[in-house]
Amino acid sequence: MPIIGQVFSAFGFVHKIATFEKAAGFQALVQFTDVETASAARSALDGRSIPRYLLSAHVGSCSLRMSYSAHTDLNIKFQSHRSRDYTNPYLPVNQTAMDGSMQPALGADGKKVESQSNVLLGLIENMQYAVTVDVLHTVFSAYGTVQKIAIFEKNGSTQALIQYSDIPTAAMAKEALEGHCIYDGGYCF
Repeated sequence: MPIIGQVFSAFGFVHKIATFEKAAGFQALVQFTDVETASAARSALDGRSIPRYLLSAHVGSCSLRMSYSAHTDLNIKFQSHRSRDYTNPYLPVNQTAMDGSMQPALGADGKKVESQSNVLLGLIENMQYAVTVDVLHTVFSAYGTVQKIAIFEKNGSTQALIQYSDIPTAAMAKEALEGHCIYDGGYCF
């Protein structure tokens, strides 16, 4: 049973678990038999940390923040490292997910380590002027030859994909520009 299952099963039978990554970090949905069991687990675990002996050596402290989900029944389609239905042993198994090849690598702080790529995804914040391909090309070309740029809107924010020919150039640009403004008071990456 995964660590999440071990922690929550202390309060009652864990029927299903689904885990996923969001902007706020790693999240899990845990389904119990009834609301009372879920309430007891929430009351006991909210604000607490997962015991150190359950965590891998490379994972730091892991604090729990608990809330109720709008879901009343989790729909698990297959067993994997991301989803488990302990009430249905006949669900198909996603073997590539079970062997860990699909699991993200975790850093020393317990957060997901990004795999490097020659394509950067930039979230453009604090815009005072319209962002253009020419502006992005000027800024990102300072670190190497930019092959392609795409600007789009997603979830109410402006984002851009910037493609370099190789990973080291993209890594250098990311290191130099992440969290910095390209204009005084505008376009922060």
